Amino acid sequence: MDTQRPPRAYSYIRFSTPEQAKGHSLERQISAARAWAAANHVVLDDELTFRDRGVSGFTGANVETGELGVFLERVKDGTIPRGSWLLVENLDRVSRQSARKAVRTIEDIVEAGITLVDLSDGGGKEYSAEALDKDQFLFVMMVMKFIRANEESATKGSRVAKAHAARRKKFAGQEKLTKPYTLKLPGWLRWDASTSSYALIEERAALLRWMFEMADGGMGVHSIAAHLNETKEDTWGAGKWKAKYWHRSYVRKLLANKAAIGIFVPHRVVKVEGMRTKQRIPEAAIEHRFPAAVDRELFERVNARLSTTEARGKNATAPVRSIFAGVMKCQYCGGTVTRVNKGAHVYLVCAAAHAKAGTCKYESLPYAEAVSAFRNRLLGTLEDAPTGNDTAAMDARIEQLKGTVDAGEDYVNELLDVRISDKSRAAGQRLREAEQELERHREELRELLERRETLMSTNVKKRLAAVEKALTAEPMDTEEANKALRGAASKMVMRPQNARLDIWWHHADNPQETLFMTSRFDWDANSIENMLEEE
Repeated sequence: MDTQRPPRAYSYIRFSTPEQAKGHSLERQISAARAWAAANHVVLDDELTFRDRGVSGFTGANVETGELGVFLERVKDGTIPRGSWLLVENLDRVSRQSARKAVRTIEDIVEAGITLVDLSDGGGKEYSAEALDKDQFLFVMMVMKFIRANEESATKGSRVAKAHAARRKKFAGQEKLTKPYTLKLPGWLRWDASTSSYALIEERAALLRWMFEMADGGMGVHSIAAHLNETKEDTWGAGKWKAKYWHRSYVRKLLANKAAIGIFVPHRVVKVEGMRTKQRIPEAAIEHRFPAAVDRELFERVNARLSTTEARGKNATAPVRSIFAGVMKCQYCGGTVTRVNKGAHVYLVCAAAHAKAGTCKYESLPYAEAVSAFRNRLLGTLEDAPTGNDTAAMDARIEQLKGTVDAGEDYVNELLDVRISDKSRAAGQRLREAEQELERHREELRELLERRETLMSTNVKKRLAAVEKALTAEPMDTEEANKALRGAASKMVMRPQNARLDIWWHHADNPQETLFMTSRFDWDANSIENMLEEE
């Protein structure tokens, strides 16, 4: 890691909703940072950029889990030297928390020797430890800005909460519905626009009743999912939400969902003080809007059985058990590889094969052996890993696209002016086509900017160093190792028969092939599968 770089300016960009990324927010903040750096003859670092997309400054998530927190870590470890500048479009990009907490964040930044620059204030108002100590008025004005930003966010949040509460109250009442409260529905329900009410999808409701009857008779959720897969029962959902096969975790959720007996439980999402994640808090149940698909007594019997075997949603907060979770893929079907634990026997198995989806052959690899083999070859693997690509061609395309977007925006504005006086269909069509073309160019520019960020050598070295640190630690923290691997690689494929491991690093276009030495053992697929199926 290069800790000898001279002080530079670093851009921090934040917007609180993903939709803002589709507008001018990102380009505007980038342009402001470039303009300040050019005017002040300061090098704007184009490798280490810090962007929090759709991250709240009101809850402090940008410091706790976001890129602003990463910036502070890079200052602490010396990657970013004292004397550097942090450029923000406005102070409220740093924080919209209460003034007390916001000032604490500023203190962390300036005490580390960093000068914060507010680009909205004239030529750029600078906040450094020295400036804040000397100019008490500057400190007071900073506090006032944070108070105003916090009040604005609190007011907006209150309005949104009141609007949601009003919708829930209306939905909970007896008034005839005119539009749906939500279209995010359980798989067996639909909104019937002709009657302005929710209705059952009969064939799915029948299948749901069958699941409850089987569970009531003693069949486990894994066996139910396996039967659905063996009989080629189509999964529920649509688009990216449609699963390739039935998972036992989904079957469990269906069996535990009170909507099966016509009870809808709305939730509100809140940020809990001291926690990094948000919590879904259930509201009062509404019992008269959803049609019931299952008898209440049957539902209660099944859920009593489930509660004695395995608590609902236990995996939601369970610690990560595999360093390969979410990153290891099957060498045959390309699907997820899961860790299967049956007492003393722990294996890596294709999830589709384990669920009897009928789409992949059943083979397994001992988990401990896979971890040992990967760790034994780790240093050699990282030494041979690519360290970033030449981005010259990409840089040229980015600059070209920036010019195209600027020209496109001017053209759209001209057409908007024309449209005011010309209400013809042809004028409207020209405007729509120009707007669509502009959005295509903006989308390509956004994708290239994000791709270039993953290719920068400094970011690549940082990710690979994190993998080495986590995987060589004694004792190894499985969750930290998994986090480091997911941050550096998009997927990994083990091919033990060929003594090979293929790694698709985020920053490389082609997989890295490396040695993967395991003991040569014979698979007895049938006996292993039978053992794993024992409930």
